[in-house]
Amino acid sequence: MSGIHTFDNGVKVYDSHLMPAQRERYRERNVHEADEEDIFTDIIAAIPADGRYVNIGSAIGYYVILARKLSPELDVHAVEPLERFRSYFRENLLLNGLTEGDITVHPHGVSGKQGRTVFVAKGFESRVVQDEEQSLSLRRLINTTRDVIKALLGKLGVKRYAEGAGEQTVIDSITLDTLVDRVGSPIDVMQMDVQGLEIAILGSGKASLESSSIRTFIIGTHGKRIHQQCLDMLTDSGYEIEYEEADTPHQPDGIIVASKGGRRLAA
Repeated sequence: MSGIHTFDNGVKVYDSHLMPAQRERYRERNVHEADEEDIFTDIIAAIPADGRYVNIGSAIGYYVILARKLSPELDVHAVEPLERFRSYFRENLLLNGLTEGDITVHPHGVSGKQGRTVFVAKGFESRVVQDEEQSLSLRRLINTTRDVIKALLGKLGVKRYAEGAGEQTVIDSITLDTLVDRVGSPIDVMQMDVQGLEIAILGSGKASLESSSIRTFIIGTHGKRIHQQCLDMLTDSGYEIEYEEADTPHQPDGIIVASKGGRRLAA
């Protein structure tokens, strides 16, 4: 396999794993998400060296690899239901001098309900579909997801990576509370990039949010309505919002950083 992209922070991925939109974005600043990179680095530096970090929607592994590079003793958990992404992830681990033994990989989705659910992958975009959405219209969901992503990327002048309805597969899905039980608590940092399922996932973790099992969230939000709903749910559960921006200038996702029991970012 040839063609390696090396980011300015030292993370390496195979170029064939990247979207054209990402390659274009990296020309401005050679990190995966310019608005989130410095925040992420500061937060990882602020937690214990042997702390616990969980990434939901790890895809090809960028943030998981970066976290391990920044803090080699960190207990790192990656949640990724799509086998194709996990295959890319394994390749990128080896490329960065890591092995599967350095990371705990959870090969399932996280959503609002426990059980079997539909997963839609289109190019390098993917998401879990909630059961109630399936019964209404899978096609409507796919079209809605497409329109949201188009709107988010449109301001960057980026065309969609692929056309068509997307690949559909059935996966095992668990709730956020179940994931926390499996990983163990406390979780020092939980990062989520879940393509519109933010509210469903937070709602499936009520016990974890109330018990402070998750000390800090870094959430990539998809749309202003979802962004505000996340803020409301987190503050209602006693989290302090350390940073939030729904309309980031250099990446398609919004950002929320919320902590309980002590700030991670400098005031």
